[in-house]
Amino acid sequence: MSDSPTTEAIVLANLVKWSEDCPDWQRDALRRLCTAPDLDDSDVTELLAICKRTAIGRPLDASHVKAAAAGNPVVTLRCVRDVKHVNALAEDEKLTFTKIGLTVVYGDNGSGKSGYARILKQMCRARLGSRSEAVLPNIYDPNPGTPSATIDFSVNNQNASSAWVAGSPADPALSAVSVFDSRTASVHVDAVNDVAYTPFPLRILAQLAKICQDLRSKLDDETARIEAQTPQAIRQPPCQPDSEVGKLLALARLGKCTPAQVRTLASLDASESDRLTRLDSDLASDPVKAGRQLKAQRERLESAGARVAALAEAISHERIEALRAAADAYEVAREAAAAASSALFAGEPLPHIGSDAWRVLWEAARRYSEQEAYPGRPFPVALAPGVCVLCQQELGPEAGSRLSRFEQFIKNDSQRREIDAKQTYEAHLEATSKARIPTSARTEIIRFLSDELDDEDIAAAFRRSITINSWRLRQVTRDGGRGGSSHLAAEPPPNAATTAKLADLLDREALMTAEADSPARRGMTAERNALADRKWIATVEPDVLAEIDRANKIVALKAAAQDTVTTKITLKSTEIAGTLVTDALRAQFAREIGRIGVASLAIELKREKSVYGVPRFKVALTRKPAAGVGAVLSEGEYRCVALAAFLAELATSDSRSAIVFDDPVSSLDHMHRASVAKRLAEEAVHRQTIVFTHDIAFLFMLDEACGDVDPKPTITVKSISRGADNTGFCHAEPPMRAKPLSLVIDGMQHRLDNERIKHDRGNQAEWDITVRSLQEQLRTSWERAVEDAVGPVVRRMSNKVSTDGLVKLTSITVKDCEDVRDAFGRCSALLHSEARGLNSPLPAPDRIQAEITALKTWVETMASRQKAIKPV
Repeated sequence: MSDSPTTEAIVLANLVKWSEDCPDWQRDALRRLCTAPDLDDSDVTELLAICKRTAIGRPLDASHVKAAAAGNPVVTLRCVRDVKHVNALAEDEKLTFTKIGLTVVYGDNGSGKSGYARILKQMCRARLGSRSEAVLPNIYDPNPGTPSATIDFSVNNQNASSAWVAGSPADPALSAVSVFDSRTASVHVDAVNDVAYTPFPLRILAQLAKICQDLRSKLDDETARIEAQTPQAIRQPPCQPDSEVGKLLALARLGKCTPAQVRTLASLDASESDRLTRLDSDLASDPVKAGRQLKAQRERLESAGARVAALAEAISHERIEALRAAADAYEVAREAAAAASSALFAGEPLPHIGSDAWRVLWEAARRYSEQEAYPGRPFPVALAPGVCVLCQQELGPEAGSRLSRFEQFIKNDSQRREIDAKQTYEAHLEATSKARIPTSARTEIIRFLSDELDDEDIAAAFRRSITINSWRLRQVTRDGGRGGSSHLAAEPPPNAATTAKLADLLDREALMTAEADSPARRGMTAERNALADRKWIATVEPDVLAEIDRANKIVALKAAAQDTVTTKITLKSTEIAGTLVTDALRAQFAREIGRIGVASLAIELKREKSVYGVPRFKVALTRKPAAGVGAVLSEGEYRCVALAAFLAELATSDSRSAIVFDDPVSSLDHMHRASVAKRLAEEAVHRQTIVFTHDIAFLFMLDEACGDVDPKPTITVKSISRGADNTGFCHAEPPMRAKPLSLVIDGMQHRLDNERIKHDRGNQAEWDITVRSLQEQLRTSWERAVEDAVGPVVRRMSNKVSTDGLVKLTSITVKDCEDVRDAFGRCSALLHSEARGLNSPLPAPDRIQAEITALKTWVETMASRQKAIKPV
């Protein structure tokens, strides 16, 4: 360790800089620990929220610690004033302090002394008050305001003031003032019978490390609770681990997937559901039988597709155009033949020779003649002997000639072109008509597609194509394609859907006919399992989404847990320990132990093992280091050890700023009080020292100690008292029991001078009160006079006997003793009640004056005589 100690203020300033790289919650925790070391459950809860990033913290900054720059300037306190809403302290009071030497502020219990001490603890912050020391407003005030006060101080003799409001920082310069409170001292009991020394910065880091462990435990517990909420179905899912669903679940448990990914995978469309159904059915059926069935279905689908394709082809634009062209050619040929017929047979007895109806009749006659009437003879039989096959009359020359002309007409070019055109047109029309799908066939096709193939989409496509194209075919066959193709648009056949379905059936057929362990069959099984997994995850989608939320929370908790690692705190603690707990400090601690009066215990600081990574220095008995010091030290000795550590830290720094002690000897016996009084008197020689106490005996000890120290520090005694409704009334003089006797006598004289008017005006009731009060004070003062007379040797409430002053008692004469006895008698007579029947008058002011004069004369005479005698 280094022998050149660094001040605690410098270490704290360095700690602020170091904390800038710490997690936010640790910076907030350091702020709390620097302003109120005793953190409670609510603090831990708030820090946990900051660690989990659900709340924002307030980081430690320079305003929360003792300023490093405040270590060198000398800061002294001048007064505390303008106190408002602090406990029940009266407002407009001013508590002043002497700039040099020792200022003792005395106050009985409940006088308000602790209220002023709390203000200094909050404003100075050198040794910070515990949470129980928080400054609170008057609980009886119906409208309490925020506690506030103003402190006047000086920095290197330059006056300054700082207004303070509860919850806000005070002037950083005030952090140079050290306030001792054993509840927040560096010496503390860490465990049963185990007393340890921890400088303030190390104590902060030790508490921070402990909070790290507490938060880590809470985070681990919360993580375990969340993990326990995972349903068994998610913990041990039925899906395949290497499937898409299995991989997604693995990512979900790590919080590495999104709800959208789950919803996408859990959403099976109709085709995928159908595919899963088919795969389940295929894999569960007889492969050979299923293969034959799939082949039959494929062939039926091919046939249906061909028929629908033929229907669409029959009414295609090209086919309709060809039909229309044939119809037009036929019409032209027929008109040409009709024109020829009209010209050739204009003189015949009947009209429309050559028309369609006539032509039918003629062809029928031809067949009758050639097959029945005149077999083997060319038609028409127009020469006699012969009978007309139509009128059944014998043919004459004219009738025969007419029949010959008719046959010649039929065989000429125009008529032949008409016949050829008609045959062509009828051939086109027949080809178109053949593509018609009867209603029964259409019904069967749709039923097959919908029921057997279980494919409503392709069934609907076929239904639409057949229906629309059948209506178009009907229109075309009715008008021969001459009505125009725009009346009803054609519907293309579902070739793509048909092709895809055929491919699916062919694949399934191939899979069914494949070997059981073939790659094809394994792929089929894998596809079925993947779809089955997706169907399963759809049933547990809410649980999976909840698992993602849980996983994200766990990831956040584990990330937060990383911010509770104490490695960095350990390194910093080791560094600070080597800086603050030096050999010089430990030597000074040993010296302070001796000066305060517990040297008989032979206590020293000893390096122990680290706790949560923070170096620990145990207060140990030199001759028996393993013994539990906590079991050996009394409460008073424990306070002495804490005070020794405080003074050791001050002695190893270069600051000479003010120090404040709040009830430093509480629980101490008279021997240790005397030692502490002497030590504080010694410290008052070098710096402003302020002591708050309710112990009148300790006040006397401080007064005596200041007289024994060389050089003698100035001692100023102030007092604080309470009133009917408020406390904290400040007085510039000591309490009555601690005032110098000369001041007490002067006070009685002033009172008599001010209140003799009561007697002069005959106000007997009030004069009676004055007389009794003055006579009581006279008797007490005679006791003080006797105490002062023997004071050179022994004083009340002191265990010290000064033999050097024994010679001064020779100044006391028998006459002096008789005067004291007589004065006591007169005071008793005045105080004791007399019989009502005597009705003795009250003593006049002159009689009281005579008693005061007698006391003053006796005191001054005795002091003068003793002063003239030199000690032996």
